[in-house]
Parts: sequence; C-alpha cells; structure tokens
Amino acid sequence: MDRMSSRDRVLAVLHHQIPDRIPHFEWVHDQSIIKALTNQGSYEDLIDELDIDAVMCKPNYQQEKTGPNLTKDEWGITRKVGAVEYPMAVDDLAPIKNFNDFEKWNPPDPDAPLRWETLKKRVTLFKDKRAIFINLRDVWSYPRDLFGYMNLCIFTIDNPKLVEAVIEKCVDHTLRLAELAVNIGAEVVVTGDDIAESKKTLISPRVWKDLFLPHFIKLSKGFHDLGLFYWKHSDGNIMPILDTLIEAGIDGIDPIDPLGGMDLGVVKEKYGDKVAIKGNVDCVNLLTLGTKEDVIKGVKDCIRIAGQNGGYVCSSSNSIFDGINPMLYKTMIDAIHEYGKYPLDMELLQY
Repeated sequence: MDRMSSRDRVLAVLHHQIPDRIPHFEWVHDQSIIKALTNQGSYEDLIDELDIDAVMCKPNYQQEKTGPNLTKDEWGITRKVGAVEYPMAVDDLAPIKNFNDFEKWNPPDPDAPLRWETLKKRVTLFKDKRAIFINLRDVWSYPRDLFGYMNLCIFTIDNPKLVEAVIEKCVDHTLRLAELAVNIGAEVVVTGDDIAESKKTLISPRVWKDLFLPHFIKLSKGFHDLGLFYWKHSDGNIMPILDTLIEAGIDGIDPIDPLGGMDLGVVKEKYGDKVAIKGNVDCVNLLTLGTKEDVIKGVKDCIRIAGQNGGYVCSSSNSIFDGINPMLYKTMIDAIHEYGKYPLDMELLQY
C-alpha cells in the first residue's frame, strides 16, 4: 500500500477505511515528556520527531494567581496547582451556587483573539500534513467545575433547571468555539469530559439520559453541522452509557480504559463498525514501570485485537502524563510503526 500522509491516515480511520498503517496520537503530552524526547524542544518538535499523526490544540484562556498554588481563569473557576499539569477545580470556591450567581455569570468571549493563537500557529505548521484536532468540553466538566462536584450531584436532583441552564449556556459557547475553530482549520473535535470512574459512571445512567444526554445530542449534531468529526473521550467504565454516546452520533471513542474494566475486543466487536476506536496500551503500569518487551507485547496485543479491518488508532490508555517513562513511550510508537502496517501480519503480532 502506498504511504499516506498522517492527516489522510487519521481521516481513513474516521471513515472506517483501512490506512497504510495504524495511526497514533495522544490528547495530552506532559511538558516533561516533551522536553525529554526533543532535547528541551516544543510540542511541535515532538510531533515531527515522533511522526505523530494528529495535532492537538485548545482555546487559550488567561489565568491569574489568587493565592499559594491557586489560579482563577476567565470562567471564574479557581484551580489548585499540584504536581501534575492538570490543576483541579476547588469546589469550595466554585463561582455558581444558585440562580442569582448564574444570572450574573457569562462564559468568556469565544471571539477574543487570544483564544486562537495556538490553533493558528499549529494550522500554519501542520495543515494538510497532520490531522488538526480542537480540544473542547461537552456537557459534564463545565457544570462540575462551575458548581463544584458535590453541589452538581445535589443539583441534579434538587435543582435540575439550574443545571440545565448552565449546560445550555456552555453548549452554546462550545459550538461557537467550534465554529471559529473550523474557520481557522480544525477538522476534528475531541471532548475530554470524564464521566465515569473505574467501576461505574459518576452519575446514574438515568440522570445522564434524562438531564445531560439531550444536550450532548445537540452538541454532537452541532459539531457535525459544522463539518467536524467528533471524538469522545472518557476514562472509566462507560459501558452503561456507551450505547447512548454512539446513538448521539460520535465518530470516535477512547480510551477503552482497561483499569475501568473496559474490554478492547468487546468494544471492537460490538461497535467497531459504528465508531473509530482509540486505545489502550496501559499507561498506568506498562508505560511507567514496564520493560521494553512488555510495551511491545502490549502494542501487539492491542493491534491484534482491534486493528483488523481498520477503524483503529493505537495509543495509551489515557494520556502521556508526568511519570511515564519517555523511552517506553517511544518504544510504543516504534512498535506501532513496525507492527501496525496494513495488511496486518497476524503471525508477527503473536507473542
């Protein structure tokens, strides 16, 4: 098979076609990993250095320091900066506690020039070479951070109209962001709202279906109306609601979380003709403490299970976070390049 561009390789997967080889990309790369693998270089350097098939971009928001290890962003959300790159929202300082707070609150201006500096830079560098993704949020993470997690859970029962009002305003904001991103050059949107933990969804499937799903469907339709593919990410065990996500029209799903009891083979068999699948080399144990041979075996297993007939992206089971061994991550990518060529050699994929 003739060599494809990285962009065409990813689009082939989304169209359920067979590319020249299985693509690979990650939603997040920790700065420590980037610097270790690029001799103190940038994310853009990493993309070229490792021949990563897709480029991640997200809107830029200003932050102000409000205290020791605390920052507040343009949403009014206060976050605590810890050892990892993703700072967590502080529930006690959540900006919306009632309807009065909501009526005085608005999302940041989606049209502000600052929002699009990163996307414009990466489109200039990678347009038509790599698939351009825009990272946004869907219906769970904004209300979680704006109310605080405990209050969100309470409000879903005691004040669902307030929850819906926040979701509606945030969905409208997200769709405007998506529209602007398309105009700049984004081709695929990914939303990374984690709606499950290792055993179950963070809210009951009934509450998800009654309160959140209608807005998720609106968002998915809105993305498609703009000409975007839609890749949905969530950690944890999402099997109780996976059918609803697929019926809502998502084009891709990940990471098929092995620590959440998700089975890559089951998802491939049941849903592989409906959505592209991305995952799930274990990043918690294998890419942190494993051996090179362990990582190669993990890659082979994933490709053998999910790679047949295309529609598959091989990646970590979450992201490339601080704590992953950079050389084991590179081993993973080298193995994808070696064993992920189509037509797959099933004998070579045995271990």
